[in-house]
Amino acid sequence: MNIFWTNTKRTVFGLATAAAMCMSLSGCYFLPEEEEYLDPPVVKASEVSYTTTTATKKDITKQVTTAGTIASGTEENVYFASYGGTIKAVYVSAGDEVQEGDLIAELETTELDEEIYIMELEMQREELEVQIAIENGESETVKAKEQLDVDLLQIDLDKLYAEKEASKIYASVSGTISYVKTVSPGQTVSAGSTIATIIDLSDLYIKISPSSETSEFLIGRSITIRYDGEYYDGVIVSNSSGKQWDEETEGVLYDENGDEILGETSDDVIVAFVDDIPESSAVGNSADTVLVLDSREDVIVISANLIKTVNGQQVVYVFKDNERVQVSVETGLQSGSLVEITSGLEEGDEVIIR
Repeated sequence: MNIFWTNTKRTVFGLATAAAMCMSLSGCYFLPEEEEYLDPPVVKASEVSYTTTTATKKDITKQVTTAGTIASGTEENVYFASYGGTIKAVYVSAGDEVQEGDLIAELETTELDEEIYIMELEMQREELEVQIAIENGESETVKAKEQLDVDLLQIDLDKLYAEKEASKIYASVSGTISYVKTVSPGQTVSAGSTIATIIDLSDLYIKISPSSETSEFLIGRSITIRYDGEYYDGVIVSNSSGKQWDEETEGVLYDENGDEILGETSDDVIVAFVDDIPESSAVGNSADTVLVLDSREDVIVISANLIKTVNGQQVVYVFKDNERVQVSVETGLQSGSLVEITSGLEEGDEVIIR
């Protein structure tokens, strides 16, 4: 056995054992030292920016706007009732004032006029025959026969006269021409086709059907009419309930016994013009009615969507002293998207939008 090799192995084994023991001891280090961990950096939050609107004073009005059509309580259509034909002339234009019995239009009757002329000549001849029979002393029978021919001819002639008269149309009432059919001489019209419309401008009204606040449309209540950019005074003259407006109480009108005093009823709300009226051409056109329910002047008004509800309390957020501050508010009149603030805000406060 090789003693040298044996000793060498023992030496190597001993060194390995010593190294392992040394590594297990706390004071013996053969690995590199660990790096020291640093605290995470502190990040400062940037300042929050807000979009605001300034609380200002203005007027606010709660109103109901309803569309309708202008009409007249007196409205007569003029047309050829018996038969149609070719237009000879139309004697009126829209806006003209007419009196009952004025000629409005007539049909071409050239052939009818010729027929009437011929029959009138025949009538003259038959009348001469009667005169001759009388002068010649003819018998009563002969004279009666000649007179009968005259009478029969007169019946036919009267029919032609009536047909001639039916070719003309006249104003059935006095008033203003609001409409005239666009037709020129030589054009054909049919029986029953309206040639002109006569209205009474002192009886103009608007028929409306409000979709909200219907109980507010009381008979006798003032209302504004808006037509073609102009404003007119109006008054409610009829509604479906018949309830009337009490100017003193600004509510429903009652009698001394506490019973409602009812007026004229109608399916729709009827609004009449007062004093000033538009031109006759307005009839048949659209217009709006504006009923003012309530109004405030020079009050703080903001958008309703800026008001939040927190724990049952209405609040808004204002930017004050560089901070977002919650402020309790009380509201008043609301109109559409705007609302009156009765307390909690002052003029000039910056209300946060977002």
